[in-house]
Amino acid sequence: MDLTTLARVKELLQGDTALSPEADTLLSWLITAVSKRAEALCNREFEKKERLEFHDGGGKYLYLRALPVAEISSIKGSDTWDWAAASPLSTTSYAFDGVTGMVLYRGGEWRYGEGAIRVTYTGGFDPFLEEGAELPEGYTPIPEDLQQAVCTQVAYEYRRRNDPGLQAVAFPDGSIQKMDVGEFLGAVRNTLLRYRRRPG
Repeated sequence: MDLTTLARVKELLQGDTALSPEADTLLSWLITAVSKRAEALCNREFEKKERLEFHDGGGKYLYLRALPVAEISSIKGSDTWDWAAASPLSTTSYAFDGVTGMVLYRGGEWRYGEGAIRVTYTGGFDPFLEEGAELPEGYTPIPEDLQQAVCTQVAYEYRRRNDPGLQAVAFPDGSIQKMDVGEFLGAVRNTLLRYRRRPG
């Protein structure tokens, strides 16, 4: 899922040389590429969709991976992984926090076993809507700081597209140096790390 829009990137690039129609194609490709790299760094997918996850039991809490969690469709427990025979838990037997993805079992501890808990749920952010479209119920937008981080990185890479990896340039009256910033600009990386999910 793209984490910013072409319109926003072009706004950020205002003041540069007028963008050609070909630039739209390149910028759209960069938006998708940078969004994918952001997901990899954050160790998560951002798009809202229904997901199926398996978690180890034995504790009071589970931590779902796709945040924010919109709803939980079902939770089943089986230490033999016989999911067809397992009955869904009552919704009154657990509670969850949508922002953190934490699911508390009210009956003590989750059924013990590796991968013994199967959770079907919907989590993540909604994609961008067409300009002027009415927001549907339960719409969860991509956070502004996350959008801005990706937008900034795309604009930077577009402006530097002709000198990838350039470290220094010498001129008759002196030289300039440009440090390789790595995969992301420092400020962009710091923002993305706020959305990083720990492995596991």
